[in-house]
Amino acid sequence: MQAIVTSMVAVLGTLLGSTVTHVFQQRSARRAEQGTREEKRRKERMEAYTAYAGLLVKFRQAELHHWFCVNEGTDAEDEVQLRQLSYELRSATQHALFQLQMITDEPALVAVAKESFRQTGKIDRAQDRADVITRRDLTRDLIDDFVDTAKSHVQGEIP
Repeated sequence: MQAIVTSMVAVLGTLLGSTVTHVFQQRSARRAEQGTREEKRRKERMEAYTAYAGLLVKFRQAELHHWFCVNEGTDAEDEVQLRQLSYELRSATQHALFQLQMITDEPALVAVAKESFRQTGKIDRAQDRADVITRRDLTRDLIDDFVDTAKSHVQGEIP
């Protein structure tokens, strides 16, 4: 009789140990999966934010070049090419802005991203050299604000 009880305790202990091990392994696997998912999401955001900032800089530069071309006088062919480049970069930047809006729930980040885009698009409407310099400086500051805001959100996500 004692051998049967001992055998039953051994079997029950083995089953309990297996069950506990299984539960802990599942929990660990879920945590690892969640960590992987969060890291992938963070990388996607980082890529979208850096792509948007890079396009903003290029768009800003194209707007400045176009303004100087029109207002400081260069070849008309250059003006057409610079205007075309500006349009292409405006479209690419707006596309990147849409992507950014799709992957983030951060209202402050979206607001500074939109304002950066809006103000950059106004550079070529400057009335004179002083106005274009003011707009250039404003957009540089807005792009820096965007990068700082994006950086704080991405760093805040590090698991």
